[in-house]
Parts: sequence; C-alpha cells; structure tokens
Amino acid sequence: MYYGAGPLIFQRAEELRNTMTSAEKIIWKHIHINEWKLKFRRQHPISNYIVDFYCHQLKLVIEIDGDIHDLEEVKRNDKEREEALKSLGLHIIRFKNEEVYKKANAVLQKIDETIQQLQRSSRENKKPLYVVKIGGNIIDDDSKLKSFLKSFATIITPLQGMGVLIHGGGKLATRLAEQMNVPQQMVDGRRITDAETLKIATMVYAGYINKNIVAQLQANGCNAVGVSGADGNAILAHKRVHATINYGFAGDIDEVNASFFQNLLQQNLTPVIAPITHDQKGQLLNTNADTIAQETAKALSSFYDVQLIYSFEKDGVLLDVNDAASVIKKINADYYKELKTEGKIFAGMIPKLDNAFTALNSGVKKVIIGKAEEIGQLIQGEKGTSITNE
Repeated sequence: MYYGAGPLIFQRAEELRNTMTSAEKIIWKHIHINEWKLKFRRQHPISNYIVDFYCHQLKLVIEIDGDIHDLEEVKRNDKEREEALKSLGLHIIRFKNEEVYKKANAVLQKIDETIQQLQRSSRENKKPLYVVKIGGNIIDDDSKLKSFLKSFATIITPLQGMGVLIHGGGKLATRLAEQMNVPQQMVDGRRITDAETLKIATMVYAGYINKNIVAQLQANGCNAVGVSGADGNAILAHKRVHATINYGFAGDIDEVNASFFQNLLQQNLTPVIAPITHDQKGQLLNTNADTIAQETAKALSSFYDVQLIYSFEKDGVLLDVNDAASVIKKINADYYKELKTEGKIFAGMIPKLDNAFTALNSGVKKVIIGKAEEIGQLIQGEKGTSITNE
C-alpha cells in the first residue's frame, strides 16, 4: 500500500534503494527472506514519506536512524511523521545505527517479538472470508447458476463474512471456437491455448461469463466487481514451461496481489475473478481456475480467516463416483493418504484434494468440497466434504 504517494516520492524511493546504509543492509539481509514468510519492501513510499522497511501484511514499519535524528528539528519532524503513519493504522519500531552495529541480535529479537505480537493480534481479529470456486458444469446450466448465485449472495453479509468468487469457463468457449473454426486441442485434460484460443477464452471468461455473474449478483443485492488477473495487477503469472508439451499461452501463477483484493473487500465489494492472468509484459495468459482459487485463498489468509470452497455439481468427495450417497464427510491428511493408497479416490478429484492440502498448509483454515446450490449448508458443515489438517 502506498497511501496516496505521488510520483516524486516514488522517484526518491528508487534513488534511496540504490544507496542503502550499512545498517540498513544488515537488517535487510535478515528480513528479506525470513522465517516468518512475510514480504518486506525496502525504501517504500507511504503517503508523503519513505520508510526504510515495510510489511503490508502486518502494516509494520521498521526505521533505522542515523545520527542526524538526534537533532531537535529532526526529532520534531520524526514525531510528526510517526503520528501521520500511525493515523494510517501502521505500527512503527525504530532503531539507531549504533544499535544495529553493536547489538544486532537484540535488534533482531525485538523485530521478531513485534512480528509475533502483531501476528497473534491479527489472528485474534481476523474476519471470516469465503473464497469460492464455481465449477464449469454449473456455469453451463442457467438454472443451477442462478440458484447458486442467489445462495452465494445470502452468505456475503456483515454477520457471516466477505466473499471472493472464482469461476471457470464452462463449455461456451469450446462451442464458440467450433463456430469460428478454431481447432481445440486437449492434452491430459488440459487445454492447449494457442493465440486464437486465448482471444476466445478472454472474450468468454473475462467478458460474457464474468459480467453475467456480476450482473446476477447485483440483482441479488451483492455488490460485486468483475476482474481478471490483469486488472489492478491482480494475478501475475508466467507462460507454462514443459519439457515435451507446448501449452501455448497457458499461465502458471507467480503471485496474487493480496493488497488489491483486500482494498476491494474493505470497500464492501465482492471480487469475481475470471481465469485470465498476465505476465506484466503485456501478455495475457489462460490459467486454471482451481489454482487461482487456491493461490487467492493462500494470499488472503494473512488478512482473513479463510475458508476455501470448491463448489460444483457433485455432493462432495465420493467413495463411489456413481453413488451420490457415498459422500465422505471429513478428510484429513492421514485419511487422504490411505484413500489414495487404496485407490478409493476418483482420479479427477485428486488435483482438487492436492490443492486443498496445499492451501491448508499455507494458512487457509478449512477447505470444503460440495454441491454449488448447497453452499450455505456446506459452510455450516451440514453438506459436502470438509478438508482439514486436524
């Protein structure tokens, strides 16, 4: 977050990054890649100021002061600066150069204690957030989609929690490609996205499907905003690299811009994400919606109490794919390993479950798999399959 920093502040920050003091270099070495798995930025613009180090996940500022900060005038400026930063909800800790040089371990311990305290406070005050992925088969069925969106809108309330909705493309893109005589190629269930297919996918996913969902949510009283990964630099990806298969313009995710989505949520907007990302070099990429849901849930788990929900046409994870009554109510890591070893998990469900446990191991509270139209009951634990680490 830059809190309204202007272009001159950005320019000055860039200059300062190239002239770090030796004390700043010592601290940066320890916090750049760290055990807390937090992202710190150095010489970061905030409003009218440039702070030495900033972690947006915890809204933490770390300042390293030279001797000039002992001057009375500079002290007054520092006090005004600190009050301004605190008014933005930021936490500030300061150290002198001499402390870093002579008592580096004590400085790092103080940083560690502050981070742990802020993390505890963050966990205690987290609001619930539902990150929901809606399956393509539901999108293809107007009646089921309408029912799902009506149910989804009812759970996005101040009392129940906020929501993020990720959708796939259904069969519309395939049908349109056939009408336009654009050949479609699939390898191991994955679409090869050539240049013409990418155009169709972008038009269908980020265009018609996304805006149709947004319009229906608005009709149900849910203030939704449709985005692709390129909007607001929301999801950065790279073109998939494979040893033997050229997947074309298929994208694998590098980073989800959690701050962007947090800003939307704080304005009581419900993001609806289309599975189109970008590489920050002007290239759009077609990206798996299940993976977008997982990565979005992981990124936002630092700010919210996240439940990731995979909603589709099935009742949950089934012991017998042909028996809707064979839903497994709860799966933990040990049970999942047992089910896979015994061959009791339908092969098409394994990627979803693998994604589920990856999300759980990265801060997501719970993953739920079940029927889209029953989303309220899924959240209450009355339907579907709950995936936990317990």
